[in-house]
Amino acid sequence: LYEPGRDRGMSSSMNPTEELVRRLKSGEFAALEPFIQSTQAMAYRVAFSLLQDPHQCQDVLQETYLIVFEKIGQLRDASSLKSWFSQILVNRCRQQLRLRPGQSWEDVPETAAPPCNLDEKMDVQTALAELTAADQLVLTLREVMDLSYQEISQVLSIPLGTVRSRLANARARLLHKLSPNGRTPQ
Repeated sequence: LYEPGRDRGMSSSMNPTEELVRRLKSGEFAALEPFIQSTQAMAYRVAFSLLQDPHQCQDVLQETYLIVFEKIGQLRDASSLKSWFSQILVNRCRQQLRLRPGQSWEDVPETAAPPCNLDEKMDVQTALAELTAADQLVLTLREVMDLSYQEISQVLSIPLGTVRSRLANARARLLHKLSPNGRTPQ
């Protein structure tokens, strides 16, 4: 019987993520391409939601993937790949934000809202852009990257209760922005 992947030495009990991690850990540079293909759209959305600059996003993604390839040996469990990768990506975004003159991660201002008629419906992306960087980050990790509360706690190095609180508050602010009377005229 032919089993896809068997001719490449892939164990039938190994899922694709475990196989990628195994190949990356063995130093197989070619395994980086499928990893990038499977994560780059999500990673770009996360980076852009934090940096709001496409050129900086590209720089951060390149650095992130190089770090992943260099440090993949430190990953103990393949099932932790998503949260481990997320932590590297978020840390690189934080470092990029620190390089901006006069800004630190904590004082990244809310993005100014684009001019808009009150009758116009706001889409989620616009509403997200109006939130603080901290709100954008926690919502992106949960809703875009689909990380568990525990994984978000690990990525941000904060207690689980703080994750729950930040998510609840960020969701409330996002819903307020999306409500018909949630926007205040500028």
